[in-house]
Amino acid sequence: MLDLRIKEYLSEVGIRKISQLDTALLEAFGSVEGEKHIERLTKLYDRSEERLVYGTRDTPYLHRQEELVDYLNQNLELSILAASFYDRVFFRRTMDYLLRYEQFWTGDILDIGCGNGILTCFLARMRPGCSVTGTDLSLKAVSMAEELAQRLGVDQVRFAVPEAKDGRMYDTLFSCRTVHENVAWRPLIEESKMAALSGKEQTERHEAYAKTLSGYVKPQGYLISVERYEDDDAYAGLVGALLRMDFCRVKGTHMQFSCKNGDETAVFQAAVFQKK
Repeated sequence: MLDLRIKEYLSEVGIRKISQLDTALLEAFGSVEGEKHIERLTKLYDRSEERLVYGTRDTPYLHRQEELVDYLNQNLELSILAASFYDRVFFRRTMDYLLRYEQFWTGDILDIGCGNGILTCFLARMRPGCSVTGTDLSLKAVSMAEELAQRLGVDQVRFAVPEAKDGRMYDTLFSCRTVHENVAWRPLIEESKMAALSGKEQTERHEAYAKTLSGYVKPQGYLISVERYEDDDAYAGLVGALLRMDFCRVKGTHMQFSCKNGDETAVFQAAVFQKK
């Protein structure tokens, strides 16, 4: 049974069940503006998928969805509508996981890749004694996260675009759907389907980003990881890379869940790791 705190929080944010995003956009913005959003978003989603798989000139993999992210976060109403359609069930599953293992998020908490701040504010709401920071590459997403925190009255959270690494480390790092942006996830999955990559190759693909994550976590601190993977060799590569960075997976915390992601079904792996 879903925790009542999750239901109440999502209701307060404005997350609701949406069967058709196009219909919701027309209802929210009217026929003229709604049609413009539908037309623009269709093009941006198609372009985003093409860029993620095939690349685009010199744009690094990490930045190939920025145009879409910025468009969705031009105002909070549009951001919440898109989150309702694409992420409503994902938020419920992730929040349920976080509450199940809430003993592992303490002290200074960093949510890396926070997007519009829905999960970040949830962490702060559930942990009023903690200092929570959310970072995202999109300045517009950060702006929406700040607006959401203000609306919810969550005052012990701050948001920022990440600057050059200042050496600051945290007691808890929350990394949610960030690996697929930093490890060329789509090409990696396509390659895995065509040819079996060795465990060593899979680990090496993830090693640079695992090192980045490790740089944010204090000794004995925790990494809470929720990533879009099947429980397969590619995910084993991520786990292997984290082990190389002196993390160990906390026994009994690994969980797999699946949910609709727009018109697709996505599978996620969640686990808690502790740094030695």
